Parts: sequence; C-alpha cells; structure tokens
Amino acid sequence: MTNKKTLQLLNYINTPMGKENIMLLYGANNIRYERCELFNDFVQSLIVLIFDTYMGDQFTNSIEQKNHFKWCWNKNTTNFRKEGINLGDVRTCKYFMEFMFDVYYPLPKKDENPTIHANILRLWNYIFDYNNLKSKSDVDTLIEAYKLLENTLSVEK
Repeated sequence: MTNKKTLQLLNYINTPMGKENIMLLYGANNIRYERCELFNDFVQSLIVLIFDTYMGDQFTNSIEQKNHFKWCWNKNTTNFRKEGINLGDVRTCKYFMEFMFDVYYPLPKKDENPTIHANILRLWNYIFDYNNLKSKSDVDTLIEAYKLLENTLSVEK
C-alpha cells in the first residue's frame, strides 16, 4: 500500500501533463498569459531583492531574516505601486515568506553559492511560464500563487 502511494506522489511531482490538460486547467481557473508574465515579474523582483540585500548568516538570526523578508516585500510592493500596479496582501506575503524560509534562509553558506539563487529564480520562472509543460504539482503551485496574487491585483490608470 505504501509503495502505491509513493508512486502516486512521484507521478504527481514528476510526470508532465499533456498540453490539452494544462490548458483545460488554465481555462477552468482563469489563468491568463499576461498575468503570468506580471506575476512572474513581481516574484522575480522580490527574490532578486532578497538575494541582493541579504547581509549573510553571520550577521542575521531568524528574527532579522523575517524582518529582512518583510522589508524586501514592502520595497517590492512599493516599487510596483510606483508603476500603478498594486499587488500583495498579508496572506500573499506569508505564502512567499514561508517559501523562502523553506528553501532559502535555512541553507548554510547560501551567499557563497550562486547556484542556489539561480535555481530559486529558475523555479519560479518555470512555474509562471504559461507555455511550459508542467506536472500536476507544478500546475497546482501556479494556480495557488496566481490566485493569491490575482485576488490582490489592482491597476491604477
């Protein structure tokens, strides 16, 4: 029984879905190409800001890391607001903070390894790339992040 569940999980994570099935899920969830581009820009900007302004583990503890993330979040949302694009709320901030505290902040010597930075950026670029073939897991991640950002989006003219 456990082997069957393990295989199901591996299929969920690793097996690419067909393009038609992905497009059906996009349609059912109102996923639009232009919004994927915008949301990817927002997330990429946030992550680059985190990487570029992180002072290193030798200078920060977990409380300072949370403050760092919040500062980066606020700076990123302010930068987008200056362009007339309002994105993000407390729930969305928490989602991306949890992601960064799962995959970035706990890593040792992260500031010495540019591969870590490249992989995190590449992951979100892949998730938000509308045309990529994705696994069900990847599509679910896209839908979740997309809806969080979509629900907070307003554009000033």
